Amino acid sequence: MRIFFVCRRVPFPPDRGDKIATFNEIRHLSQQHEVNVFCLGDGAEDLANIPGLRDYAKGVCAVPVTATTILLRAARALLAGAPLSVAALNEAELHAAIKRKFAEAQPDLIIVYSCNVAQFAESFPQVPRMMHFGDLDSLKWRQYAERSRIPLKWIYALEEKRLLAYERHIGHTFSHALVHTEIEKRDFERLIPGAPVSLVGNGVDLDYFQPGGEAKRPGSMIFTGVMDYRPNVDAVVWFCDEVLPVVQAEIPESSLVICGSRPSRAVRRLTSKRGVSVTGAVPDTRPYLARAEVFVAPLRMARGVQNKVLEALAMGLPCVASIAAWSGTVVPDGEGIAVADEPTEFAAHIVRLLRDDEWRAAMARRARAGVEANYRWEVQMAALDHVIAEVTAAPRRAVSASLEPV
Repeated sequence: MRIFFVCRRVPFPPDRGDKIATFNEIRHLSQQHEVNVFCLGDGAEDLANIPGLRDYAKGVCAVPVTATTILLRAARALLAGAPLSVAALNEAELHAAIKRKFAEAQPDLIIVYSCNVAQFAESFPQVPRMMHFGDLDSLKWRQYAERSRIPLKWIYALEEKRLLAYERHIGHTFSHALVHTEIEKRDFERLIPGAPVSLVGNGVDLDYFQPGGEAKRPGSMIFTGVMDYRPNVDAVVWFCDEVLPVVQAEIPESSLVICGSRPSRAVRRLTSKRGVSVTGAVPDTRPYLARAEVFVAPLRMARGVQNKVLEALAMGLPCVASIAAWSGTVVPDGEGIAVADEPTEFAAHIVRLLRDDEWRAAMARRARAGVEANYRWEVQMAALDHVIAEVTAAPRRAVSASLEPV
């Protein structure tokens, strides 16, 4: 089968949420199908990642888009009435490239990952199109609105409304939708009723991320992620302000490593706090995870699966997580993850893990066992194959005549 795969970023290396999912799907699909990848790049430097896809894709077309261009397009969309996050990525060069390749290659299926790039597949209703939402981004903008001040509060609330209308349009005009978690599936069925949707979960590379037996640094905690992404910035700032002082009152030598690329100014400022270090970009997060005793995931704005949590669990690292970060997993509370939202309870879990070697070791074993049982990529990709088989075998369904809000 000839497949066009459209995504937001060059899906290599698999070092952030969307890239992890898209890379593993492309790698799997390329074993039996001919896959052409179309994407935008995070600036020109992202194009240097293309060679990493050569073993998996027949062709890769990536068009760089700058942060300045994204902001200008979003500003214009604010007045024009379009969803800001969709208009911001409306890159004419990529539209043209996909149309040229479509005329030449005549794909059997188009898969899109992330709703804000669905626009690049809208011109091809004659072939089956699968929309992998991952999660509903409109609900993310609702979270942003709830935690922002005017005027951003108004802008984010407006984007939630506009993007939900667009998500409904895509849900009803594409052949099938995919989401990563049961919670997202329930949200989808509630907000976009009548549109077909299936669950294809995320996985974790259990060979790459695994316990290595390294010596732990006593009292050490770690957080990983892209550190200019607002939910991650909010998480570590809140943790350092509200939770870390409570932990250090009990364990003065306790420390936090914030490990991830592009740390914002707010993140870099946290190094002024006792025991806090910020690494910036690192070639491999595993040595940092291996030396820590506890992983913290204090995300207050989170949707879907948190790959950082899965990777930590796979490393046999006990995790203390917010309800938002934990709810995207199927790992029960207490089985490798301790869950809390309130600062003193969050800190109490950490203190117990740092002090109680036996409990920490038990939680570490449960952490690894939990991802082994639930997050093998081959299981998730079998679910993807099943949906593809159904979608490509089924007759084209009629587009819903009514897209009224519910």
